[in-house]
Amino acid sequence: MEIIIAILGLLVAILTFWYSFYRKPKEELEHFIVQFKSTQSISKQLQIELESFIQNANCGSEEMFRNITFDSYLEELKESYQQNLSDKLLEKVTNTNPTKSIILSMTRSLENQFNEIQKILIEIRIRNKELK
Repeated sequence: MEIIIAILGLLVAILTFWYSFYRKPKEELEHFIVQFKSTQSISKQLQIELESFIQNANCGSEEMFRNITFDSYLEELKESYQQNLSDKLLEKVTNTNPTKSIILSMTRSLENQFNEIQKILIEIRIRNKELK
């Protein structure tokens, strides 16, 4: 009887270990993909609205932030999009079968990016409305 209990205990331990460390984190990965696509979309919106603002206000060489012009910020935003928010990168990440902790870390990073881009997008939209 004790042997059966020991075997069951070992089975439970093995299943728990496997479930905790080797199970594909499906829900977390789906949330990551949604967050990635949202951040990708808002970054693209910011690029479009910033280009429009620069053109309408003729302010490309003016400072947007300290020591950063509107033109240089837009250029960095486009480069960052290509390097960090491309569909190719998303495919690469999802094909590597990342662990749950890595997915959660990447998702938090995307959430922070989304929030910062959202703030700038709102500011640019307000400035665009003021021009009209």
